[in-house]
This record gives sequence, structure tokens and C-alpha cells, in this order.
Amino acid sequence: MNWNEHLDEYCERGSAAFWAEPVNAVTNLAFLVAALAIWRILRHCRSVPASIGLLAPLMALIGIGSFAFHTLATRWSQALDVVPITLFVLFCLGCVLRWFYGLAWRRCVLGVAGFGAFTAVFGVPAGGLIPNRSGMYVPVLLLMTGLAVTLRGSADAGRAAHWRQFALAAVVFALALAARTVDQEICGAFPLGTHFLWHTLDGVLVFLVARALVHRWRQLADADRDPVAAPAP
Repeated sequence: MNWNEHLDEYCERGSAAFWAEPVNAVTNLAFLVAALAIWRILRHCRSVPASIGLLAPLMALIGIGSFAFHTLATRWSQALDVVPITLFVLFCLGCVLRWFYGLAWRRCVLGVAGFGAFTAVFGVPAGGLIPNRSGMYVPVLLLMTGLAVTLRGSADAGRAAHWRQFALAAVVFALALAARTVDQEICGAFPLGTHFLWHTLDGVLVFLVARALVHRWRQLADADRDPVAAPAP
């Protein structure tokens, strides 16, 4: 494999130039804005666990990696785009299992591994069936939807209170995935393409998910200080 191979995968790119995708590149600011927003929420919190504190840095890495890909457009920079996104999804799933369902970290890792295996079996083959390899992200949409449904049906009021945040995140991600999927299909009618919407909406998505995790952690932390009102983990 030639890691320096130039890739032309989106409507906006018309050459190998660094700024051939200015809108796709600049809209990665959405991830940095989301990371800053989460950092601002956490900056006055005490005793923030690593699992919560790492959310903002991971979000920033997504934006940096994606910016690298949409400017350099090489195979190695594509890895910088894909890897942070994958890490964020898996990390957030582990955090959900920990903070919403009270699982030990060892069990969280097993749950993350199970989802990774499901994605490999379902998402990777489906990636070639849906335009722009968007099929690989379908498991994430199913996960978001499943979380919203299971939280909505939870008998614990503290846990169930967060279902709307995940339902909204699922809707936002569905719109983002649609924008990613149709990008090359509409190049003739709209040369700019729609991939920039994938970045913008995903910036909203990562903020919604991270905020839900922060709120849940704070809910449990407040309950530790007031055991009478403690929700189930």
C-alpha cells in the first residue's frame, strides 16, 4: 500500500492542492468548538474522572485528524481521520456502560469489544454497499437509537431522564450520515457537495453525547453527596 497515494473522494476536491477542500477543511472547527464547550462545562468541576476528562481532547483530535485528511488527502492522513472517530465511538460506549449502567471497567471493555466485532461483521461489508462507504457507520446509528430506546424504558428515573439527549443525537447522526452518503451522488448539480454537513452535524453529535455523559456523571456525583436522592448506577 502506498501511504502517500493521493485520494480524491469528495465533490469539493478538484485537485491535489492543500486547500482544494476549503469548506470541508474549515468545518472541522465544529469539533473544536464542541470540545471547547465540554471543557468549559468541566473546568470548574472537581475530581473529574479520566473517562470524563478525556472526552474533550478526543473530540479535538477528531477535528485535527479530519482537517489533516481534507487538506493533505493522502492515505496516511486518512488514517488520522478515521482512527480518532473510531476511538471516540468506542470510548463513549465504554463510558455509557460505566456511567449509565454501573458496569465494572472490565465488563465495559467486553461490551466495547462486542460492538467492535458487530461493526466488523456488519458495518465493514455494508460499507461497500452504501455510497461513500457510509455503511460502516450504520452500526453507530443503531447503537445511538438502541441507547435512546433502552434508556426511555429504564425503570430508574435518573437514568431514563437522559433518553431524549440520545434520541436527539440519533436524529442528528441520521442527518449527518445522509449528508455523507449523497455527497458524490450530487456532484453534478452541487459541486461543493454535502460532506461539510457531515462535519457540522457530527460536531453537534459529539457535543450531545459528551454532554449527556458529563450530566450523568455529575448526577451520580451529586447523589454521592446526597445519598437519599441517589439514582441507580
